[in-house]
Amino acid sequence: MGARFLFALPLVTVAAGCGGSHAAEPPPATPAPGSLAAPVTHLNPYEAAVAYARCMRARGVPHPDPDANGDFHLTPAQDKAMQSVPRKQHEAADAACFHLLKGTVSTQPLSRGARQAALVPLGEVRQCMLGFGYRLGKPVVKNMSRGRAMFGFQYAPQPKSAKAREKIQGAQHACEKRVKLAAKIDAIIKADRGENR
Repeated sequence: MGARFLFALPLVTVAAGCGGSHAAEPPPATPAPGSLAAPVTHLNPYEAAVAYARCMRARGVPHPDPDANGDFHLTPAQDKAMQSVPRKQHEAADAACFHLLKGTVSTQPLSRGARQAALVPLGEVRQCMLGFGYRLGKPVVKNMSRGRAMFGFQYAPQPKSAKAREKIQGAQHACEKRVKLAAKIDAIIKADRGENR
């Protein structure tokens, strides 16, 4: 049985490590007259992520803007909107736009240790959701293409009515905030990618 993902987190669904240690730096010193050295370009992860999001939206994918660090964090509503786009359209848009993130994201998959560590805060969310009356399957962390990862559960309730969906989304949001899920996942990813310097 395939995993059902209730949560879509930073990583884009989540692009793992979209920002991080590549902070904008001041421009390099001008090369001495007659020098063959070319100026070094430093990329700003926030600006790159904004350009990526705009590019995706221009291709019909309602991609949200990043946070101030250039990281993407999708709310349940944003995740739902993005999932409403046909997969082929989403993939084509990503293929056309991903070049805008090059040099600002790590495309390395999460290590086994990082995937294991991410199961802990997901387990906390699972326990919290139980307090709201929702039983979720086992936590799952799955590497995807280009350094992205999916964080979720083997099973998540799929309510049919809009009112029931709103209720579970409210519980999900409350649990994510309560356990500080986004901050914990970000810290795990940054530690795995060596961005905690």
